[in-house]
Amino acid sequence: MTIQLPSMLAFERKLETSDALMFSGEWESITSDEKWQDIKISKRWNRSTKSAEGTKEGEMSEANPVSQGAEDANLPQKHDTLKVSFSLRVVGNLGVPFGCNSPAFSNAIKAKTAAFKEREGINTLAYRYAYNLANGRFLWRNRVGAEEITILVKAGDNSFTFNAYDFSLNEFEKSSENADLQKLAAIIAEGLQGDQQSFVLVEVDAFVKLGHQQHVFPSQEMNMGEKGKVLFKLGGCAAIHNVKIGNAVRTIDTWYNRYEEYGQPIAIEPFGAVTQIGDAFRKNKKEGDLYSLMIDWVNGSELVPEQQAYVMANLIRGGVFSKSSK
Repeated sequence: MTIQLPSMLAFERKLETSDALMFSGEWESITSDEKWQDIKISKRWNRSTKSAEGTKEGEMSEANPVSQGAEDANLPQKHDTLKVSFSLRVVGNLGVPFGCNSPAFSNAIKAKTAAFKEREGINTLAYRYAYNLANGRFLWRNRVGAEEITILVKAGDNSFTFNAYDFSLNEFEKSSENADLQKLAAIIAEGLQGDQQSFVLVEVDAFVKLGHQQHVFPSQEMNMGEKGKVLFKLGGCAAIHNVKIGNAVRTIDTWYNRYEEYGQPIAIEPFGAVTQIGDAFRKNKKEGDLYSLMIDWVNGSELVPEQQAYVMANLIRGGVFSKSSK
């Protein structure tokens, strides 16, 4: 009997990222915790021009009568370096649904996960997650144009130091033999291989030399219906959303059909959605969407290792994957 997608199916996240706090200091003080101070959000009121498409020709030279209040964040006058700090908890019990109303599906996906763990699949995923810590992808716009970027990572009794520019943003081969990268990947793999009682805590501090007084870029809050820009902060300190950090860490999918065309890894998503460009790279069975691959797999079809890794990475991502009621 063919196993169907359950009407109730959910998996817990296995990579739990914290929000990232943003601090300022001097590049020479990377090793001195007490010399870093919170970056504050400031409010600015600007008069803007009329620049929207469709503006009438006679109004193009006029100032916009609606002043826009926008929040901003900068390094102070005497500081040239941004510090971004967050933690990552790697949780075990991979492949066990948090909720599933189909015993047949639950048993099948657990069996596929167990077989995947016995091969090199988990190591492949863990390596790519570690790579995205080493290359500083989680810095987003704060990475652009930086003079230097150093990433310090702690996991238990282990400490690692990476020069982010030694690692690529477009593929995962550059500096693949780096010893610290290999050790960090092994630690993450150990966490993913564990049971429901196990976890690994990874702490990350990224130091980005931008220049005195330079702009930094916290997350922007959704502010529907208002023109002003609101930036994310925690306790008055500029910050980056945990969801944004997590998206960067799981940007490991180079297995979609159009990778050679697009030339960049995309975040692990059921339909390969990339909202920045308004496209989805795994829209259907032909392009290898999660649901088609997962159902084929639990029903005995042999997926190539890359697509097995993609399915497992979605289970690590977590989410509700229930069959549509429509």
